[in-house]
Amino acid sequence: MAPASLGSLRSACYRLVALLLLLPFSATALVPYPSNMDALVATVEEVVDESLAGLEMPSEGADAPIFIAPQGRHDANWLVEHVLAQRLLDRGFTLVADSTSVGPESMRFSFRILDMGITAQSGLRGAHADRQSRATLALRLNRESDSVVYWQDEVTRLRADRIPKKQLEILQHSTYKFAQTEVEEQSWSIFVEPIVVSTVLGGLIYLFFSNR
Repeated sequence: MAPASLGSLRSACYRLVALLLLLPFSATALVPYPSNMDALVATVEEVVDESLAGLEMPSEGADAPIFIAPQGRHDANWLVEHVLAQRLLDRGFTLVADSTSVGPESMRFSFRILDMGITAQSGLRGAHADRQSRATLALRLNRESDSVVYWQDEVTRLRADRIPKKQLEILQHSTYKFAQTEVEEQSWSIFVEPIVVSTVLGGLIYLFFSNR
């Protein structure tokens, strides 16, 4: 083998060894954290899956198309509607996208977002924060012709994880308020106030008995 070729092969081997040595560190440094929106989507999916598990479609409406109708205004209505549509289609139901195409025999699947948001609690020390995503939905199924309620449910789901404090700002959504992080920071007053109260009560009790 020519000296130039041998040198090139040796150089390539060195680069390969260096790359293999760096892989564990790179994998650790690039551990992904789900964004607030990703966490809320997963939470809503759990709510919908749990609720639809108990859905019993009436026999007279088994083949009727379903129209998904949000009740009340909320910035996340589009998110819940998307998850509901996907799950209902997966179950084999036919959906009506346009309200003008809803007939008297159609079924109306209504939902209302009662609560949704992201909170994070960080301690006085430490580099991580405990993040929690929450969602509460009220769901109802009725027929357009007579408004008879065939099924209704209300489900709350919570999801928790730990993320670096420095990632809080990056992972939240700048446009949708429901996907912005509400940070609950602990302060020394949580620990100091009980001590002060206990000390004052102890002093009052001592004075009461010493004056008798």
